[in-house]
This record gives sequence, C-alpha cells and structure tokens, in this order.
Amino acid sequence: MKILFIKLGALGGVLRATSIFKGLKEKYPQSEIYVLTKEISFDLLENNLDITKLFFWEKNKEDLEKIIFDWVINTEDDEETCIFLGKLHFKKITGPYKTNQNKISYTDDSAIWYDMGKISKLKLEKANKLKKESHKTYQEIYSEILNLPKNDYPLVLNLTSQQKILTEKFREKHNPSKKEILVGVNTGAGINWPLKSISIDKTVELIKNLQKKGLKVVLLGGHNERERNLEILKKLDSKVIETNPENTLKEYISIINALDIIVTSDTLALHLAVALKKRVVSFFGPTSAEEIELYGQGVKIKPD
Repeated sequence: MKILFIKLGALGGVLRATSIFKGLKEKYPQSEIYVLTKEISFDLLENNLDITKLFFWEKNKEDLEKIIFDWVINTEDDEETCIFLGKLHFKKITGPYKTNQNKISYTDDSAIWYDMGKISKLKLEKANKLKKESHKTYQEIYSEILNLPKNDYPLVLNLTSQQKILTEKFREKHNPSKKEILVGVNTGAGINWPLKSISIDKTVELIKNLQKKGLKVVLLGGHNERERNLEILKKLDSKVIETNPENTLKEYISIINALDIIVTSDTLALHLAVALKKRVVSFFGPTSAEEIELYGQGVKIKPD
C-alpha cells in the first residue's frame, strides 16, 4: 500500500504530523509512506523510520507524478497544492482537493477538521462555533479522520549522533555539576501570529521570578526574535544563558534537548519539547489549546 502524506506548512505542524505517520504505520505495517514537504523541514524528518521516502516541494515533487498511490492524505488547503494534486495518480484522497467546478473543497471523511477552518463548507459563524467548542486534540481528530486504532500516537523526532554530541556539550558547559535545572524561555512565536507571544515586560517578569526560585534560565529564539531578545536582556538585572538566534534548526533542536523545562507559546519550541519528552509550560493566545497534546508532560496556560 502506497500512501502519500502532504504537509508543507509551519515546522511545528510538520513535527506534529509525525504522530500520524506512526499511527498509519501501526495500522498498515507493510505500507510505504511517502511525504511531500518543504526542504526546511528536512531536519525534523530525516531520521524518521516511519517514512519510506521524503520529497520536497521546491526540488523533486514532479517525481511523485510517476507513482500510483493507493491513498493521498492532503493537509494543505491552498490553491497551488490542490492544483498539483490534479497531476497525481491515486485511488483515494482524504483532505482538500479541487472540484470539477474549480473550487477548493474537502472530502467528507476530513470534515471534522476542515468544517472548522478557512475553507469550511459551513457559514463562518457555525465554523467558528465548532472550533471554539472542540475539545479534541490534533491527534484525536486525525486518528478519527484516518480511522486509526488509537488517538494518542507520540510525536517522533530521532536525533542524529551529531545532535546528541551538541546536547552533551551544552549541558557540560552550562550545568557541569548536573544539579541545576535549566529552563528554556522561548520568547517569541514567529511573525505570522504575534499575539501568541506574551509582552516583553511580562517575559522579563517571568524570567526574574524563575531566577528567584534558583532556576537557570536559557533565552531561546530564532532570527525573528533577535531584536525582541535584545530588549529583554536590557531589562534584566542578572545574567541569563543566551543562545545564538542564527542557530541552524539542527543546533536549535540540540539546545532544546539539553534543557529540563521549556516555557513557550504555541510554536515550534513547544512541539520540539513535546517530541523530546521535556517538561513543558505552554501558554496560548489566539490559537486552540485544546488541539495540543502534551502527553502528561506539562501544563497549559489559557486565556478566559
């Protein structure tokens, strides 16, 4: 059985999808799972043993046109992806597709997810109401869509030997006695959802409170958080462990793996921490806390 899974979106979403690969492989152990994603996601998926082969949107997606798939699972609802689907050969599809009337729709079996989204067949008010009232995690929803045996498949992130070495070096440098607790504070949430993040002043207050409790704080963030983190550092009285905002994804994953606790918004750091089985305190703004599965590893801070 040949299955194609299409996931091009945000890195956190790509990592979250690894739970579905695990479920598919459990139900169909002899299946071949092909994944179409973007090249930026390579470091999240390169060691995933549930994946038969990776294809990249920017590089070799045309090679998929030569394969006949038993099942295509599409998670992207944009026009470009749905047009590309029309070039593929498959027996069954789940998720968004383009109709004969040249409109983007979605299959009935995926309605539990897309009825709540931007391409919903329902009126906006009804779609928003469903989203607000939903208490199912992403794993529960997709297990239901794909009729998988369980609904709590773990996220999968297998580190390379190089990443394991980087993890050990970070621990040896910043916690040589192995007696301190390293707490990573992830300050931002990228550029698309600024309201996921708490304010700079609230972040500073949080860090000071953690330090008062004797915890060692590691300031996390990527390129988009460079200026924000500089502002945070100016407002702090005591030192924190700084990380390079230009770290590669591989290096960033290694640092997350070196920490004991991660405090973060609903962003990539959260999904990395969950996949690496770290303790987590996650806070939410405009996104759904209910859809995030923490597997008993932490707590969620939600707005009223």
